[in-house]
Amino acid sequence: MPLIVRNSSKVVYTPNGVEGVVIQFLANGNRMQLLKRVWKVTWRILVFLAVWTILSAPAIVPVIRKYVPHGGALPLWLRLYIEIVSVVSILVAAWVMVRFIDRRLFVSLGFAQGHAFRDSLIGLIIGLGMMTTCVALLYVCGWAKPEASAAFSGSVLTIAALAMIANTFTQEIMVRGYVQQTIQGEFGAVRGVIISAAFFLALHLGAIQGAILPGVSLFAAGILLGTAYAVSGNLWLPIALHFGWNFLQGPVVGGTVSGQALDAGWRLFHLAGPPLMTGGDFGIEGGLIAIIVTILGTPLVILLYRRRGENELIHG
Repeated sequence: MPLIVRNSSKVVYTPNGVEGVVIQFLANGNRMQLLKRVWKVTWRILVFLAVWTILSAPAIVPVIRKYVPHGGALPLWLRLYIEIVSVVSILVAAWVMVRFIDRRLFVSLGFAQGHAFRDSLIGLIIGLGMMTTCVALLYVCGWAKPEASAAFSGSVLTIAALAMIANTFTQEIMVRGYVQQTIQGEFGAVRGVIISAAFFLALHLGAIQGAILPGVSLFAAGILLGTAYAVSGNLWLPIALHFGWNFLQGPVVGGTVSGQALDAGWRLFHLAGPPLMTGGDFGIEGGLIAIIVTILGTPLVILLYRRRGENELIHG
């Protein structure tokens, strides 16, 4: 029978014998189930990334070595080529996984057509609006000064936009469409958002080079984009939001995007304020202003989609 120990303040119940063995067995069983679920998620994500790498690397690495042997900024045509190869290969890798491993429809990644136009429009407005807010605040504070730049080129901007769209699709299919959804299926929407945001940050570790604020900014962006995916149930919202933010910051304004030069050959503003606020070499999104705007974007997205009754993030 169980051992009961009494003292002046409480009674301590300590199981022993058969009951203790059963409780220990159940505890071990729960841990094993958790490990199995973690492994189920982990190996799927690793295989997905391996398939994508196998498909994309042979078409990208030799070309970079040939045309940019010593590193540095990529010419616009090469950026477009790399992004097209990346998005095609990520689509094929995702199809392979959902078709042969997960055994579900490809559209289940987040490509349902039901609200595609509406969610794309909302995402684009939010992304453009957030970056416009950042630039406006920097301008008002005197940290973003208008700059005379090279002549505007519609064709160059179009190519830059196409490269940016392809890049955004690649990132969102990878991080939200497959990684977040795989985690979410086993551990729920909240954990899916948080862990995928950490994965999104990990993808950019080479760009932030240990800097704290850019890391915080990218994690906050991961939370925002993951929330957009979770509350909308599709990729159209986070893709459009992500594209709007990056496109305005890079090709249109001419700023650095996540530490990379993704401009279209001109610059509308020169950042001349404290790096703490402007983001310094990392770009606007690495500054405190952009971090605050990004953090505020998450509750905005939740409020806009609060009426969807099936939403786990909103309704618990």
